[in-house]
Amino acid sequence: MEILAKLIDTAFIITLFYCLYTDLRYGKIYNFITIPLIIAGIGFNSYLAVSSNPAYLISSLYGVSLAFLLFIVFYFIGVLGGGDIKLFMGIGALKGHIFLIHSILFAGVVSFFLAGLVFLFFALRNYKFTGVLNLMILFFHNNVMVANEELKPILKKNLKFGISIVLGTVIAYIFLLKHSLF
Repeated sequence: MEILAKLIDTAFIITLFYCLYTDLRYGKIYNFITIPLIIAGIGFNSYLAVSSNPAYLISSLYGVSLAFLLFIVFYFIGVLGGGDIKLFMGIGALKGHIFLIHSILFAGVVSFFLAGLVFLFFALRNYKFTGVLNLMILFFHNNVMVANEELKPILKKNLKFGISIVLGTVIAYIFLLKHSLF
């Protein structure tokens, strides 16, 4: 059982970083990744519920429901994309609602930090720097910030939220593993 859990965690981390790659590269988190993640999470926790404890399945279903209910409003006002919500639903399905709450909190902290960087780099964009600082500013503008399209709401123009989701989830995973809370 321990080996299976480690394999699931490894596949989970790989999936997260693939979602980060697609969000940075194409600006999307695809359904062919998130939907199987949700199904696999519920399926794996169903297996654990049958073999050991029904609380695994209940936590998984709470995780999916909580992510959907918390973020569907943000989807309708245009702040989050559907892929972001489904990625949170997949995280909740696989790791449960307690892990999802930690992931959301750490994603918020990462978002706050990245928003500060957006503000800083936006203020510095017209200045000419040399060396590493100039490369960092160019990389940030080319890869992290969303293209300036007039149809996108103002809150979504400046930052791809998949970065915050993935980094926040990895931080939550490390935090909870270090504190032996899951």
